[in-house]
Amino acid sequence: MQVTELANQGLSLELKIVVPGEQLAKDVDEALKEMAKTYKMPGFRDGHVPLSFIKKKEGTTIMTKAIEQEIDSSLQAIFKERNIRAATQPMVEVLSFDETTGLTFTAKIEKFPELPTLDWEKMEMETIKIKISNQDFNKAYEDILTNLKDFDPAPAGTAADTGDAVMIDFKGFIGDVEFEGGAGKGVRLELGSNQFIAGFEGQLIGAKPGDERKVKVTFPNNYHKKELSGKEAVFEVKVNEILKAKHFEAINDEVAQKLGLENLEKLNEAIKQKMDIDFQGLTRLRSKKLLFDKIDKENKFDVPPSMLNADFDAMWQDIQHQREENPDQFSGKSDEQLKEEYKAISARRVRLGLILAETARKEKIEVSNEELQYAITIQAMQNPGGSAWIKEHYKNPNNIERLRGPLLEEKVVDFIITKIKATEKEVTSKEFFEKYANDINSI
Repeated sequence: MQVTELANQGLSLELKIVVPGEQLAKDVDEALKEMAKTYKMPGFRDGHVPLSFIKKKEGTTIMTKAIEQEIDSSLQAIFKERNIRAATQPMVEVLSFDETTGLTFTAKIEKFPELPTLDWEKMEMETIKIKISNQDFNKAYEDILTNLKDFDPAPAGTAADTGDAVMIDFKGFIGDVEFEGGAGKGVRLELGSNQFIAGFEGQLIGAKPGDERKVKVTFPNNYHKKELSGKEAVFEVKVNEILKAKHFEAINDEVAQKLGLENLEKLNEAIKQKMDIDFQGLTRLRSKKLLFDKIDKENKFDVPPSMLNADFDAMWQDIQHQREENPDQFSGKSDEQLKEEYKAISARRVRLGLILAETARKEKIEVSNEELQYAITIQAMQNPGGSAWIKEHYKNPNNIERLRGPLLEEKVVDFIITKIKATEKEVTSKEFFEKYANDINSI
């Protein structure tokens, strides 16, 4: 095999490879014999068709298979000999092939960058712990009293207003066709809760029991049901009853029982447990952001262009959707300015991704199928309205693999945080939001 280097710059390498004719002929012969084991032809027993007959009939298929095998084995041998890790599948162009003169092809290769060796145990970082105070409990109490309510039937003739609940039956139509999942009976809807699609609840303000209304809405472009995305719909709604909200005045055993707990003591335990989880989530986000900043600042290296372009293209597509939904969010910046800004973000993300992936490989950190299924179950529990769609979405193996990446990242971050030298600082939630909250932006 002859290997000629056509180009070698940065992470890009282009080679010209010539495989001798006798090697290609051997590959053809092996592919032919493999096909002959099960080949069928009228007048012959299965697996006993003469090789010459098969070659005459299947010559193109056999040659194609032999070329593919030789390209793959040749590249693997070159990678091993030159200690090359390909970042992506090489781009191959076959220039010529013949059993006598051999196979000539070029391969454009993106090399995996040389990654730094990181000693996590030598890394130092400040971590934060939020201590729960009486102020936190008071704020939790205020939130409960604001959001917890009973609903009593409104006096006859009362018109629905924001904050009221309505008992409704409804059917949804696209054009004249009723669409799946767009109907409900005896549904309680609190007006102003944004429980339904934007624009739906506001059109029921002023309705009275017995009223029938046609509610017109437009589904968002990124709606989770693709067949409804961007579509205009009309809901035929019948209002059966108006309910007025009744708020509680103080936190006590009655409130605790309303929330499904035994008494005020159990409610306080539940509040503390939730605050612990929430505060740990916030401080972990900060630690992750500072960790990523530190890794990126101290480890600059070129990244494979295809990885950079793929990440940027996906991000830019998302930016375009956000601009459609909220044009003011990106006002004052040209496309060129935004692209430059987000390409830098993409480069950082790819660098961090490569370092985290390499850490996972070296430390044998993996995401099990059980962990994947648990994550899918949690998503479904957190979004009961879309649980059926979530389960259907993850029947696609490609979607499961996309979920594996973020889960692996979190496991690697957990591993690193346990290794670094951390100096813990205790603060109140007020101090955290005043001094450290900005640290969790732009992870």
